[in-house]
Amino acid sequence: MFSFIDKFKWAGTDRIYGLPWLRNRIEYTADPSRVKEFVQGCKYTRSQLTRDTLTRFHISNNSIVVSDDEHAQFLRKIFITCLPQQEKFPSIAKELIDNVLPSNGTQAAEQPIHLSGTLIRQMYLSLLVNLLGVSILSPLKEYINSIDFKPSTRPMHLDALMYAFGMQLPGFGPMRGVINWVYFKDDHYTRKIATKLEEAVYEFSQPKQDSWYSALLEMKQSGKLTRAEFRGELTSTLVSSYALSAALSTMLLCLAGRPEYVNKIREDKRMAKCFVDEVLRLYPPFRQFGYEEKGIWQKSRKSRGEVTDLMVSIFALHRNDAVWEDPDSFIPERFLVSGLAKGCKFMPFGMGKRSCPGGQYSTRLLVETLRYVCSQQCNLKLALPADYDADESGMPIGVNGRLISFPVDDRIFVQRKSVIEKLS
Repeated sequence: MFSFIDKFKWAGTDRIYGLPWLRNRIEYTADPSRVKEFVQGCKYTRSQLTRDTLTRFHISNNSIVVSDDEHAQFLRKIFITCLPQQEKFPSIAKELIDNVLPSNGTQAAEQPIHLSGTLIRQMYLSLLVNLLGVSILSPLKEYINSIDFKPSTRPMHLDALMYAFGMQLPGFGPMRGVINWVYFKDDHYTRKIATKLEEAVYEFSQPKQDSWYSALLEMKQSGKLTRAEFRGELTSTLVSSYALSAALSTMLLCLAGRPEYVNKIREDKRMAKCFVDEVLRLYPPFRQFGYEEKGIWQKSRKSRGEVTDLMVSIFALHRNDAVWEDPDSFIPERFLVSGLAKGCKFMPFGMGKRSCPGGQYSTRLLVETLRYVCSQQCNLKLALPADYDADESGMPIGVNGRLISFPVDDRIFVQRKSVIEKLS
């Protein structure tokens, strides 16, 4: 009787999913040739389903990440000109790690620390200062330090279900609010602090010269940005701290699991970027991206069997054994091969004009952070607990089914090398 529901059960990638009463027919793929075919075959944009899912996670539907193409491109051009210069990233990375890892102790660490929650807070402070470009006043800093940042997001399949109900039942909004309150209190909590942070940043921070924040204020005052769009960009900083913290915490855990790379990174300048790329390949901060052909919903005679959404499973794409040799193994050296990442097979930040606008900043920060942690100047040694929840090769495991994937086990030992030498 309900056999038609089987059409929507997850059966892997490279399949088409849909239900009779829904207009969306979603093609999930992890095949780079199919992605390339789609890109070359039409003018594409971010899919309606993806925009809706991102909006729910993103807390605001007015930021550069989830806005329409024209507005996103307008803001992206200005945003890129406001990014810090390359030479500033080493000091940004050093300050971030010094605030996250307890490097001033006199004894070897006896208890592991949990990375994610601390990283989100310190990453948010760092992004406010260095990406948004503000000077933080005391009331704002005190409020940020009082927040319990929870590294959790709603499962993607539930977001898709909420999207389907919302599309078919316009009056579902109030019920969705009740469901969120009862079953997804972490999401409600995040939205609540996001609203307070928007107000606090506006009231208790000062723009730096030629910063992204000063540009946003100027556009708001001149009428080029609405109040909602302005606040959306402030929220983006908070959301970016979650995504970047997920990537950075995984990267530090990978380094703790493969300590032999400390000397390799110190001796070969290329290895830091290779290590970061391998982390982003195996543990992409965003697990999927979705695209659709521009104007597909305006077609007067769209066939019922036509695919409307191309959803790319980044996790499956990056571990596709038809594309990557030994795909589940952690081998940073693979990226020493020139051009390895080309051909729509490596896209941790999406693709084309709808790729993540902060991808360049994120990559630079990760690379410089890794170089600092591996340097003599940092003087730290990272190690995983003996009972660490790892995969078969001893590497971290990411949380499945989430748009942003944090490590399942984010515990790590942090020890000063000088203390270790004395004890030995």
